[in-house]
Amino acid sequence: MIQRIQTLLLLIAAICFTVACFMPVGTISTSEIYYVVTPWVLKENIPDGLVIYPTYFIGMLQAMLAIISLVAVFLYKKRTTQSKVCTAAIIINFVLIIVMLWVYPGSILPNKLPGMEMEYSLFALLSILPLICLYLANKYIIRDEKMVRAADRLR
Repeated sequence: MIQRIQTLLLLIAAICFTVACFMPVGTISTSEIYYVVTPWVLKENIPDGLVIYPTYFIGMLQAMLAIISLVAVFLYKKRTTQSKVCTAAIIINFVLIIVMLWVYPGSILPNKLPGMEMEYSLFALLSILPLICLYLANKYIIRDEKMVRAADRLR
């Protein structure tokens, strides 16, 4: 059925990923200027600022996770497949968090902007909430599958 708790959790995850695609990850300050890190680019913090570095990998991962979460909602008749899709989304979300919070600011951006200080926005945490939702949805999917198997054994 589509009215299950895991459906709501998967929809919350998809909404969070969609919103996170359009919100800034954080700001970088150097001695000369401020920069904004979005899921798609690193640019100067002025309207129509110069793009310094593309960070489209973060945006692509967030968009892909939103699509995967929506696909998982409609796999409610195939609970084992739905659980596998949720597990894959959890792994991809871990990769997203590592790339967004450690790889880009720790190894790539210091080469482009020496003397930088990264300050994360509240929307960077928006990628952690779907991780919790995906985990709980997977837990409820597995619980439903166990209940259905137990009911089939009684027949």
